[in-house]
Amino acid sequence: MKVSICIPTYNQAKFLERSIRSALNQTYEPFEIIVANDASTDETEILLNKLRIEITILKITNHPINIGITKNVNHCFQIATGDLIVRLDSDDMLLPHFIESFVPFFIENHNLGYGHASVQEIDQNDNPVRIRKLNRLNLFENSDSALKNAAFGYKVAANILIFRRSVLEVVGYIKTSINFCEDYYLVTSVSEHGFDNIYLNKILSKYRVWQDIGKIRSKRKLDEIKGLIAVFDEVLKPAYKKRNWSLIHPLRCMEKHAIRNADCLSWDIYTDQEKKDLLIELNKLSNTKKTKIIYWMYLNELGFLLLFKKWLTIKIKDGLKSIILKEH
Repeated sequence: MKVSICIPTYNQAKFLERSIRSALNQTYEPFEIIVANDASTDETEILLNKLRIEITILKITNHPINIGITKNVNHCFQIATGDLIVRLDSDDMLLPHFIESFVPFFIENHNLGYGHASVQEIDQNDNPVRIRKLNRLNLFENSDSALKNAAFGYKVAANILIFRRSVLEVVGYIKTSINFCEDYYLVTSVSEHGFDNIYLNKILSKYRVWQDIGKIRSKRKLDEIKGLIAVFDEVLKPAYKKRNWSLIHPLRCMEKHAIRNADCLSWDIYTDQEKKDLLIELNKLSNTKKTKIIYWMYLNELGFLLLFKKWLTIKIKDGLKSIILKEH
């Protein structure tokens, strides 16, 4: 099987070469490495021009204007010609056996839409931080199970995945204009179309996590909430209706997502108007009596009570997860 590796990038010249070389140095040789430069303002284009002389399978697109992550990822997917497509962000890295580990499963299982694995989380200086694994015992997950689990959230260790190209074509790639949760949207769409997925419980890549300097990620909370709404309203709820499943489960999960994200209403990085905008979107995600009370508490300086409960719950869950993983 031919394998394409797609690397969308924007202003990641510091890490891009390492990402490309990790794609090149696979035990199962990729057919092509595609880098889509989304009008970067750093040294990205200079670096790519240098690397294209050395790496013959490197294909480059330099967009004249910034088109956003969703359109850029779609561009990569649509020009890829391999049977399988790896989506790799430009600050992450593949370990040498990434492709080799997945190919046999895609050959054997023609209904397999995408694959993912455990990852080594690293910081901005390449230092290992922690291992990311899923609490998942089954190798394969069928589409119906994946849809039900998707309501709880994006069930991958990190956004480094391998897709069957023909499945992406059937799905229509990422059929949304949102620029947050687009990865979650895509894998949920793959499940909605009836395709299965595989999770390998071994470390096959390195996933970079940044310190939120300047609270850049936090300031994107509005986009994150809109992304969650799109996943549920455009993919999950229609999928449930199509299968004549009850909407109770996704609606309850939407409530949980809203509660989990509601603490942003107390953040001092937002103006009163920005908090009003956040509240509007949170109410679209869920406006049950419970969520309305929680929104009010965060807006009226009572959120510390909820945050303590949230912290305690996370600690308990992390402890239980560690015990389960050790047993298996």
